[in-house]
Amino acid sequence: MKKLIKQGVLFSIFCSLFLLGSFTDNQAVNDETLTIVATVTVKQEYRDDVLKAIKIVVDATRKEQGNIFYDVFEDVKNPLKFVFIETWKSQEAIDSHNKSAHFNNFVRAMEGKATLEASTLRQRF
Repeated sequence: MKKLIKQGVLFSIFCSLFLLGSFTDNQAVNDETLTIVATVTVKQEYRDDVLKAIKIVVDATRKEQGNIFYDVFEDVKNPLKFVFIETWKSQEAIDSHNKSAHFNNFVRAMEGKATLEASTLRQRF
């Protein structure tokens, strides 16, 4: 079952990244471009609060100059698990995002309510 869920999440990530060109307004992906895949697992009693915080950070982040793509997916088998897929123009864009008020408000809103695992990736092929 875990393998099936993992395959579903990976397929969603693949589809999102494959379709990325359609959503980037012709912004070129280059050697500086980085993608973050982050999984947030929420404690049941905080799900509604966390969803509100996610919506706020998504809306604000999509407006950032260095952001190319920013989407959040809910695991169909586990409604407490959310996968963020983010593509950024550069590490500097990520650093700027990490300093933004909306991101820091999001981090504070998540404290004690969820766990996070994240990877920063560079496209190889």
